Amino acid sequence: MTRSNGGIRVVVLCARALLGAAVVLCSPFPAFTSSAHADERAQRVLILHAYNYTFPATSMAADGARERLLQRSPKKIELDAEYLDLVRFSEPGHEQLMANFLRERYAQRRPDVVLAVSGEALPFVIKHRDAFAPGVPVVFIGISREAYASSPPPPDVTGHLVDPESNFSETLALAEGLQPDARRLFVIAGAAPTDRRWQTTARTVIDSRARKFEMTYLFELPYDQLLAEVSRIPSDAIVIALTVLRDGAGKPFVAADVASKIANTSKAPVYYPYISAVGKGVVGGYSETFDSMGRAAADIMLEILGGKDPATIPPRTNPETGYRVDYRALQRWNLSESNLPPGTVILNKPPSIWEEHRNLVLAALAVFALQTAFVAALLMQRHRRRRAELLLKESEERMTVTAASANIGLWQFNPESQELWATEHCRTLFGLERNVPLTRDSFLKAIHPEDRELAISALRSAASGGRPSVQDVRVVQPEGSIRWVRVRAQAHPGGGADPGQLSGIFVDLTDQKTAESEAALQRQEVAHLMRVSVLGELSGAIAHEINQPLTAILSNAQTALYLLARDSPDLAEIREALIDIVHEDNRAGQVIQRLRGLLKKGEKSFEEIDVNELIKSTRSLLNSELIARGVSLETELENSLPATFGDPVQLQQILLNLLMNAMDAMSATPAAERLIMVSTRSAPGGGIEVLVRDRGPGLRPEEEARVFEPFYTTKERGLGLGLTICTTILQAHSGKLSLTNGDAAGAVAVLTLPAQEMLIAAQ
Repeated sequence: MTRSNGGIRVVVLCARALLGAAVVLCSPFPAFTSSAHADERAQRVLILHAYNYTFPATSMAADGARERLLQRSPKKIELDAEYLDLVRFSEPGHEQLMANFLRERYAQRRPDVVLAVSGEALPFVIKHRDAFAPGVPVVFIGISREAYASSPPPPDVTGHLVDPESNFSETLALAEGLQPDARRLFVIAGAAPTDRRWQTTARTVIDSRARKFEMTYLFELPYDQLLAEVSRIPSDAIVIALTVLRDGAGKPFVAADVASKIANTSKAPVYYPYISAVGKGVVGGYSETFDSMGRAAADIMLEILGGKDPATIPPRTNPETGYRVDYRALQRWNLSESNLPPGTVILNKPPSIWEEHRNLVLAALAVFALQTAFVAALLMQRHRRRRAELLLKESEERMTVTAASANIGLWQFNPESQELWATEHCRTLFGLERNVPLTRDSFLKAIHPEDRELAISALRSAASGGRPSVQDVRVVQPEGSIRWVRVRAQAHPGGGADPGQLSGIFVDLTDQKTAESEAALQRQEVAHLMRVSVLGELSGAIAHEINQPLTAILSNAQTALYLLARDSPDLAEIREALIDIVHEDNRAGQVIQRLRGLLKKGEKSFEEIDVNELIKSTRSLLNSELIARGVSLETELENSLPATFGDPVQLQQILLNLLMNAMDAMSATPAAERLIMVSTRSAPGGGIEVLVRDRGPGLRPEEEARVFEPFYTTKERGLGLGLTICTTILQAHSGKLSLTNGDAAGAVAVLTLPAQEMLIAAQ
């Protein structure tokens, strides 16, 4: 096809206009240069496109290279781009026209690297480089391995290689995997030099494969005829579309547009070894993205701009080549994703809910997780609370059973609400019927009237004093029997306005009180027996003590009778005799009264006691015994001694016991040395002390610790109960007794009694 010179000039003008437009369109490139590098010399890169600016593949490759250069170049980069449009303007003289244009344009703006985009641009650059960029390294994009091998460029020319044979072979493998039952294969290519290289590659690959198809090559057909043939392809066939840059009629096309048209016309899936048609109807293929091609070339240019000799940089392929398919085409042809090779990139696939609403899903999951955690925490807390309640209930039941087994009742009282909680055993202790409510008044009503005020005082003391209070009270059972109950109360102060609570226990003391009463009776019996025993020992002395006043009475009576028998009786002498009779009778009566008191058995009778008088009375009772044993008794009694309060019979029994022990201890003492010294004095801190000293052998060391043990005695015929009974009696009188060796000799018994004032204060 030929054109006139006028037509050529029009085309040249149009080309210049387009180049000018391209320069205007490319004007953003310098803008990418950073102002921060304004004071540095910029490194210039000249990008030469084989096609015009409407060719998307080269534009994407140039964009990829530009972005990589601007991102990674340590120096300022200035980019210029020119569109050679070599395919559309194939007329003679076009290349020279473009070479002249570049020479004039870049005479003062010499590039550091020239980037030739596509296989058509590289021959032009090699042929005309000396015109516009003499000696400048050249980097190319998209040169097939076969073209590079058949016509190797100069050493300073390197760049990015494509491997059409591999791309076609892998694309065919992809089609075989997706359509394993296909038996027919259609391969389509145009009439441009690039198209024809694809034809050769396709035939070579197909012939080399083991699997054989029923082949149909639709090469170099006019565009309309090609579409007509495509429309008749059966649906079970495999169609691989290659580049159609120019059809059989010489008409130029954009290859991606032709591939898209073929895909939308064919009844069978169409595969294409370029990414540019993916998403426009073709299924996909084994390809590389054009921007990745640009990045691969940019990496080489960065090495050259960094000072590396281009002759040492061999051409390299793009590591990002791989399978890329269109999801919508897979769905259209019902091709299964499971048949795709591993690592296939699926484009245009609708994002999943996770991909589309990731943040929302994460937020929802977070809220759900928080709610779940919160609910789990509540459930766990509820479980723990129920377990704690169960354990508390079991513990309470065990405690109640244990307390009931120990005859103890538990109670708790809230003074503010007047609510009383008590175990069932409390009801039993107080004899409350089942229909009687457990209230404070019902418990107080069951207490003996004489002890009720004691119980109320104990509760008040615990509530006000904050210290535990204990009080033993009697409870009247419904049948009239008495049960002793110990009330133990303790306050638990609350916080702030809360008055706190009062709690405690009821302990059944009936058996204890009964045992104590029986023990007290036994002690009384033993004490009485001991007194009788002492009196038995003193029987001779007592008889002599009584016989003396009787003898005096007889003598005075005989004297009175003799005086009355006179004619003139002396009435004054008779009166004196009668007075003596009355005195002696009183004396005998007092002895008998003291004996009756000692022999008396019964309850204790407490009264105010003058200890000195008690000692004198006891001395009188023992007077004959002292004489009979040859023992002297001296007293040192403090005149200002306070009175005490107690049972005179029991206290006199103690004095008798101590004095009898002192006389027994001096049985081996020479008669001239037998002396008992009884003294009284005020005890330190109040109280009364009675000291009984003898001149016996004293206590041996082993005896000092055992003299108060029951049934331990140092006497040959003793029972060992005297001092034990004395101690028990003194404890009932809040007194005490000790027995030690004297400073000089003998033993000293010290009897301590509280003064009456002390007892009153204690009560």
